[in-house]
Amino acid sequence: MYTICKSAAIAFLLFPIIFGQAHATPMHSFVVSDVVVNSGQARQIESFVHLLSEKSGYPMQAVFTSNYTELSNILREHPDAVGWTCGAPYVEDHKAYGQQLIAVPLFHGKPLYHSLILARKGRPEKRLADFKGEVLAYSDIRSNSGFVSPAYALLGKHIDISKYFRLTIDTGSHENSIAALLSGLADVAAVDEYVWVEYVKAHPEAAGKLQELERMGPYPFTPVVAGHGIDERTKKKLQDALTSMKAGSQIMLSFGLDGFTLEPDSFYAPIAKMLDAIRPEGSNAGHAQ
Repeated sequence: MYTICKSAAIAFLLFPIIFGQAHATPMHSFVVSDVVVNSGQARQIESFVHLLSEKSGYPMQAVFTSNYTELSNILREHPDAVGWTCGAPYVEDHKAYGQQLIAVPLFHGKPLYHSLILARKGRPEKRLADFKGEVLAYSDIRSNSGFVSPAYALLGKHIDISKYFRLTIDTGSHENSIAALLSGLADVAAVDEYVWVEYVKAHPEAAGKLQELERMGPYPFTPVVAGHGIDERTKKKLQDALTSMKAGSQIMLSFGLDGFTLEPDSFYAPIAKMLDAIRPEGSNAGHAQ
């Protein structure tokens, strides 16, 4: 399998630099990667982080990363950081270094979403397995909806995703995977249902050009997490702040979500099962470096 990887994007870290202020309030990182529609939404994300800081009393500023491994590394190296990650990295990071589950967003009223297999309209294929020898686009090798879910589905058909396609393209985001389909660069893509719904709101013409072939899941939604250094008191304040953000509020409407709910770590067991199946024991392919 030949894989085209995205160029390493430079994460722009918005840490405050304050000189000459001995008693300045320390700012913590709220790290975000490919969990929401990122194009044009930096302000909404920063507004969300500001609101969460105010409600929880835990001051944070947004940090944008180019992939889930960068996000994981920041939370591992800065255990006081908070982040919005994907279910698969959370499962791995919780096991590897005690990353903590804070809350789970509600999408259409439930903490669940699907992985969608999309292709251009007019193609004869009916499912992902029909694209043997074609070009597959995915957002991140650690993305549950972009890679883990389709890899697991193909494994159930005794198909190795790494050998089945002529080319696989690591696009860096679900939006880029959609763009790869629209441009003809890719033949098929696995995309987060939530991102697709939000993308079509901004680009309604895409719905007339692409079609959904398969819907895998549902899976636990992308969680808000924290480093292992966040104490129980702070964790509770963050949880209270998130669950107070109700459906219909301005900030939730801006994301197309209905609020947040609390779930146990075991909620992500279905993703853990898929990871165990597709990644050989002892492989570090999906872990932070």
